[in-house]
Amino acid sequence: MAYHPFRNLGLKLLSTLVAIMLWLIVAGERVVERVMRAPVEFQNLPAGLELVGNPPDTVEVRLRGSSGALSRMGAGDMSAVLDLSTARPGRRLFHITSSQVTVPYGIEIVQVGPSTLTVEFELSGIRRVRVEPDIDGRPAQGYEVTEVKSDPETVEVAGPETALKLLQSAITEPVSVVDQTRTVREVVTIGVPDASLRLRTPQTAVVTVTITPRQP
Repeated sequence: MAYHPFRNLGLKLLSTLVAIMLWLIVAGERVVERVMRAPVEFQNLPAGLELVGNPPDTVEVRLRGSSGALSRMGAGDMSAVLDLSTARPGRRLFHITSSQVTVPYGIEIVQVGPSTLTVEFELSGIRRVRVEPDIDGRPAQGYEVTEVKSDPETVEVAGPETALKLLQSAITEPVSVVDQTRTVREVVTIGVPDASLRLRTPQTAVVTVTITPRQP
């Protein structure tokens, strides 16, 4: 088939104009710098170790790029990845460089600060503790709580060994007995008061609160 240079001339001219306009828009944008905070992502934490204390959750990153590209950047477009595969118990220092920060194409990383992050680690452990239901309020006048039971009675809690040693019991969501005159039975979520600890397996408990007439 013979080549016709003027076939679909209108479409060719339109595409050329669009390309020129896009180039003008990009070329006309100023190159600027902006400081943004990047969330820190911890990867490859060795088994048997726990992050403790207040590990850094963000770093400050100075970026360079077109004003349009930087203005379109959101919180989810950038992250700093910290490899913890060499971590050991105790307080450790980790260098963080521009190669560990992910940014959209066309954006240049000028500087990352701080360049060194301090992270503390502790050995992980497991401990079984009793479940202590949280009872809210009082029964109706003339009645009293005579027994509180939880099923299960105990749960396994995991986390840093120091925090585990201080833990006395697991807790539950509040079970209300306000103005009640008979036994209350409720399914509630079990938790732990220390944020550094967690249930080994997320669980609920059946809490039974026995309410009887007050003895004279």
